[in-house]
Amino acid sequence: MKLGDWLDERTGHRAWARSIAEATVPGGARFAYAWGAALGVTLLVTAVTGVLLMTAYAPSSTTAWASVAHIQNKLPAGWFVRGLHQFGAQASIVLVVIHLAYTIVRGAYRRPREVTYWVGLALAGLVLAWAVTGNPLRWDQRGYWALRVETGIIGTVPLVGPKLQDLLLGGGEPGSATLTRLYTIHVFVLPLIVGALAWWHLRLSRKHGPALATPADAVKIDRWFPSQVARDLLVSVVVLGVIVALTYRGHGAPLDAPADPTSDYPARPEWYFLALYELRKPFHGALEPIATVVIPGLVFAFLAALPLLDKKADRGVPRRLTLLLPVGLIGLGAAALTLKSIRLDTADADLGKAVAKAEARAERATVLAKDGVPPEGALAMMRNDPMSRRVALFEQHCASCHRMGELAPADGKDTAPELTGFGSAAWAKRVLEEPDHDRMFGKTSFKGMMPSVTKPPEDPEAAKVFTPMAAADMAAIVGFLEAEARGEKTAGTQGEKLVRQRCTSCHRLDGKTDDEESLAPELRGWGSNAWIQAQIDDPGSGKTYPAGAMDPKLEGHMPAFKDKLPEADRKLLTAFVAEERSKKR
Repeated sequence: MKLGDWLDERTGHRAWARSIAEATVPGGARFAYAWGAALGVTLLVTAVTGVLLMTAYAPSSTTAWASVAHIQNKLPAGWFVRGLHQFGAQASIVLVVIHLAYTIVRGAYRRPREVTYWVGLALAGLVLAWAVTGNPLRWDQRGYWALRVETGIIGTVPLVGPKLQDLLLGGGEPGSATLTRLYTIHVFVLPLIVGALAWWHLRLSRKHGPALATPADAVKIDRWFPSQVARDLLVSVVVLGVIVALTYRGHGAPLDAPADPTSDYPARPEWYFLALYELRKPFHGALEPIATVVIPGLVFAFLAALPLLDKKADRGVPRRLTLLLPVGLIGLGAAALTLKSIRLDTADADLGKAVAKAEARAERATVLAKDGVPPEGALAMMRNDPMSRRVALFEQHCASCHRMGELAPADGKDTAPELTGFGSAAWAKRVLEEPDHDRMFGKTSFKGMMPSVTKPPEDPEAAKVFTPMAAADMAAIVGFLEAEARGEKTAGTQGEKLVRQRCTSCHRLDGKTDDEESLAPELRGWGSNAWIQAQIDDPGSGKTYPAGAMDPKLEGHMPAFKDKLPEADRKLLTAFVAEERSKKR
């Protein structure tokens, strides 16, 4: 007995192959039928790449990001596998929507295909759940905060929402328990259910065949192989081409900075939830379930009830407009809300800055990870990185009052001098010309204490005798201040002489002043590292400003940080601010 005969006797594979080769397509082969086949291909790509990713992924809050970064940046072709996995999953969602839309327009939910349709509808929801449970597994900022938004929506469901939220998170906040549960659901539970339902859906589809517009369409019959197979392959290849192109364009799937629950990341859900995200905005507090539960629930109930509502003998679209019109409005509404959300975010300048900051942090994380992630995890890697930590320190302790580059309070909320370029000649020149500008001391308790050297005072009598400082004198004083900030010698310079003549009536120089009651700062060493460090440690120490500058009556004065931050953090902040004097603008 030949091997083929021996195998066929035991498996019956020849009859199975013949049944496939001889299968027919009533009504003829069509490209419209290929969307389902393409969906099967993308699900298969997602499953295969998922298995490959599992070989290197470690699901815990201290290892997840590091393992994904290792896959993305170090494993051969790891970025390509990640890209195929993510874009394959997103393509599956798009194909599910197309396949479902065609099914509804074609009336393929009608008798005897009701169960086929309901199984397909369940598959659509499960494909979405598959993507939702996969995104947080990379444990980066985007996945983490999207999870917070999505589980927050789940938590608004009356009665069962909080329980479901706790069950999914494994506690009050996302952590290792969350990752373990999501990982189990993503790689075991959902694939089993999706696989079983997909097999059942395929069996039912083959049993009933395509839904034809009229019985006359059944006259034309094509072989499934090769007529329909050729169309299925062509559409699948095009879809795969798009997935591969997206993967190459982004060098794999995006990976943000490690998840940080204490950060102010601009949280947004994935694109397929933007419509729901936008829908929530008009509903607040107790009304929020209207957007998160009632409206989506009604939409799903309507789609599920279509086979029960559509009983007319005529399958044609014109006869079913009363049912198709609401479906069309639902689709248009979802598309409009998604576009509105994208447009609003694109026009939001503050969001743009936050996204740019998040991207910079992600790039920094990638650079650091190339040298290895410590056992404490990727978040510890970021927090121990001086470049990242000093930004975080400034944001947490300084940026609510001071502006320094992109780190700043909301527009108009500055309450302290701008530190952009602090210690530079440009900063010194500006404070001489416009000391009461809103970006200098105009919003502090020191407003009105220092006169401009170039602009006459508002008092008419004083303005009559005002004489602007000569440009050469101002340049000499600016040069003196810049040199002090750089730690250069200024003894005996023209700038020092002018400061003694024109500034020490209020300011201190080497601790000496003509007015001991004045609150003007010390100018020796002004803007230097030592001066900045002393100011951060204790603004009223006398090394920068006199003790009177800390008088409680002076609202909004700068607090001392020597007892609030460790010395290492204060030195980081000092160096961060001191860098401003050397930046070219």
